[in-house]
Formats: sequence, structure tokens, C-alpha cells
Amino acid sequence: MTKKCLDGTRSEILEEITNWITDCDDKAPRILWLHGQAGRGKSAIAHMIALWAQGLGLLGSCFCFARDRQVEKREGKILTTIAHDLADHDPAFW
Repeated sequence: MTKKCLDGTRSEILEEITNWITDCDDKAPRILWLHGQAGRGKSAIAHMIALWAQGLGLLGSCFCFARDRQVEKREGKILTTIAHDLADHDPAFW
């Protein structure tokens, strides 16, 4: 089951992030760091945005950390995962 926000919740932050994603201004920041205390819904927000972006064909890469999977040392794979995901969208790398 995919994490998601309850219907009608977090609409302000979801709108802020979707506006950021679709901002075509060259001076717009290209990285968004979603942070906060544990249990505040960061993962649900990230999953909602990823599903939205994927549905529009905008998703380049999505990487999430999980406390219960620390043994996998996923933090060491973040850059290679993102690079691989982005290369998958460019026919020059196929």
C-alpha cells in the first residue's frame, strides 16, 4: 500500500510543491528539501507528490529514507539511484 495524505489534508503544502515543480522560471530553485519532525507526514506528502508527478509524466526520480531499513545503507545509494532514474528518461542512455 502506498502512503498518502488523507483526503482534504495538507492541501496548502501540496499546492506549494506542485507550483514549485511546474515553475518554469530559470531562477526558481531546483531542489526542495522536505524536512520536519518524525511522524509529521513527510513521507505521505512525498508519496502524494510522486504519484501526481508520475501521473503527468513528470517524475524524474524519487528517493525516500526509512528508519526501519537502515541496514540497507540506502543513503549511500541516493546519487547513483537519482542518476540512474534520470538517465532512464534520456534516449541517449538507452
